[in-house]
Amino acid sequence: MMGLLRCFIYSFLIIILVPSVLYAQDDEKLYAEEEIKEPLKLKGIKFGVNVGRLSDFQFKPERKSYEASVDFNLSNKYFGVLEAGYSEIFINKDLYKYKSDGMFCKLGFDYNMLKNYPTDFFGIGVRMGWANFSHLAYNIKHTSDNWGTVTLPNKSKSYNAYWVEFSLGIKGEIFKNIYIGWSGIVQTRISGGKDDNFQPYDIPGYGSTSKAIKLAANYYIYYQIPINRK
Repeated sequence: MMGLLRCFIYSFLIIILVPSVLYAQDDEKLYAEEEIKEPLKLKGIKFGVNVGRLSDFQFKPERKSYEASVDFNLSNKYFGVLEAGYSEIFINKDLYKYKSDGMFCKLGFDYNMLKNYPTDFFGIGVRMGWANFSHLAYNIKHTSDNWGTVTLPNKSKSYNAYWVEFSLGIKGEIFKNIYIGWSGIVQTRISGGKDDNFQPYDIPGYGSTSKAIKLAANYYIYYQIPINRK
């Protein structure tokens, strides 16, 4: 009788434990598969031109600004980005003339939020911006009752300015390896480009100095050199 009871208990334990062990092994296998991630690979290099800057010729004829971009596509998920450009301003008034010119550079990255990380892009980005520029006011005329009209000395100064910008944007492939993109930007000036005695008209790559936080937009056309595209 005792032998029959032991046999029953052993059989019952085997029925309970074997499926549990097998289930645990399956869980471990699934977990191991999930832990295996494809290493980041360079999938392409995009070169772009900010066509939005061309609107200056129509809406801000006193300013000429140019900007280009290069980004490095890592597994269609992360993008290292470098943007750089040049800006110049000339204002011709009866009472003064004003010139400004300089270069700017923005370094940062984008993160693609699209599911399965396809070649198109919808995501967020962050940049650190820097500009080096100078400005000059000359032929400044001042009229007074006592002295009439006199020409004041020229004023000039050079600056370094820094800012951070956050973006939300899209890029779409319209032809093979040809992309168009748009991004909305929030910019925050950190330092530089502010002078109560001789305020700059514009910071290259950033824009008006009247606000420490401002909104902007970029419109790009890109060409991608495909690498490991398949």
